[in-house]
Amino acid sequence: MVRVVFFGSSDSVFSNRHFERLLESRCELAAVVDVPPARRASTNASRPPGGTFVDAARARGVPCLEPSRSSDPGFIAEIQRLQPDLFIAVGYMLLLGSTLLAVPRLCAANFHASLLPAYRGKHPVFWALRNGEPWCGLTVHEMSAGLDTGDIIFQVRVPVQPGDSVSALYDRIMAESEPLVSRLVGAAAAGSLPRRAQPAEGASYFGATTEADFHILPSFEPPVIARWVAATPGQCFIVAAGRKFFLLDAAPASPRPGSNPGTVLELGGGGCVIAAGGGSVRLCRVRGGDGMVVGAEDAFRGLGLVEGASLGGT
Repeated sequence: MVRVVFFGSSDSVFSNRHFERLLESRCELAAVVDVPPARRASTNASRPPGGTFVDAARARGVPCLEPSRSSDPGFIAEIQRLQPDLFIAVGYMLLLGSTLLAVPRLCAANFHASLLPAYRGKHPVFWALRNGEPWCGLTVHEMSAGLDTGDIIFQVRVPVQPGDSVSALYDRIMAESEPLVSRLVGAAAAGSLPRRAQPAEGASYFGATTEADFHILPSFEPPVIARWVAATPGQCFIVAAGRKFFLLDAAPASPRPGSNPGTVLELGGGGCVIAAGGGSVRLCRVRGGDGMVVGAEDAFRGLGLVEGASLGGT
């Protein structure tokens, strides 16, 4: 029976859901490895109410490791002592060096939520939605010295739907990719892991997000504003009269030719229509700095803005 070491992040629904499938597979769980708490933040962070993969492993008497660095000699020695056949990494946020990657007898495999070679790096589902991709998915690939560059083992494609959020798209990706855990274990046990090199064409890399990645400018086109807000509701913000307002929803509205981006076109019905690049956009609910969610109409009237005024400070 294949001996597996599982690598993940205990705060990640991505890690936890795939680990549940690993428990259903015909394998021997040799150990689990969690990232340190400071590295657990992600776009799919969600600690399950029923416990994490670490909790499940401890209940089964399986060793649980949490190295601060994956290159720590003591950690590597412990993994070597376990003599694993297979590494399975899902949402693990530390890079594994060549010494560690050489430990498993059969393969070190990673589950990456993109259609590699596109969207290597961090937050692939977030960036795919941001860029308006029609398809997303997941790739199981062999880990190598490069970041998300190893041979492709399995891949599933998932269509992006209008108005998708990161969490909604991740959920559909996981529903398609969870069965790949048992398939990977079975193929490893049979010595029949498929491998194909990643093509050079279409390769891209994206890194961590910054505050600037969530700042919406009125000059953006309305479909772009709507897509960004839908992807991460309540995280994108616009600046009005020098204050930040986080947007919970946004939708393209009827264009008003001749209006400069950022002009308040309409206040009513609880919302606000502002001119944007090549059109206009309607904002309904916003969250201010005090954390309160209010209608955009009330928020902007409270700033003294009227129809025809500019948001200013954008």
